[in-house]
Amino acid sequence: MKFLFPVLLLTFLSGRASAQEVGGKSPGKAAALSLLAPGFGHRYVHEGRWQGSAAYYVLADASFWLSLVGVEWHAQQTAESYRTLATSRAGVSLADKDRRFLINLGLYRSSEEYREDHLRRRLWDRIYYVDVPGFQWEWQSEEDLMRYRSLREEADTWERRRILLISALATNRILAVMTSLLAARRQGPNLVLAVAPPPAQTRWPIVHFTVGF
Repeated sequence: MKFLFPVLLLTFLSGRASAQEVGGKSPGKAAALSLLAPGFGHRYVHEGRWQGSAAYYVLADASFWLSLVGVEWHAQQTAESYRTLATSRAGVSLADKDRRFLINLGLYRSSEEYREDHLRRRLWDRIYYVDVPGFQWEWQSEEDLMRYRSLREEADTWERRRILLISALATNRILAVMTSLLAARRQGPNLVLAVAPPPAQTRWPIVHFTVGF
């Protein structure tokens, strides 16, 4: 009976149902925040402070996004330049053309030169490629051809950088999730105490303890 008063007092203070978390941070929440925006999971673990890893991850993510925007802009501008050049100087539209056509356009002065080269090498199955009028071209000068080739290769370079930046964004999130999970676990377990008044036909309140890791 000597423990009854403290239990009843605790029941009174808690009301019909209450819960309090004592120490620790939710690893799941930390991981979810890190996946959404790297750095925010660490900020959550560190009580809202931008310190250490939190600042590093968010700055890295911001720099990757800014770089990706710049790369996308340059890639679009370069692609537009070589497409315009092909239309004005080779007399062919690149709309709905595959990558093989884009490459061949930069390798041969004209579609007739392409045909002759493939006949000479007995690549008859590829000759039909330039039989359709929309796939025929002729560069007005060698300089135009070289300019197109340079622009197309530059566009490929921007595309490779784009892939690298997207990979960096994904890697940054994976690392942020893993390290925020570890940081949350180092905070210790979550202890949840819930107390409810005595149910009908009994004198003792119900006390629940839940420990989450």
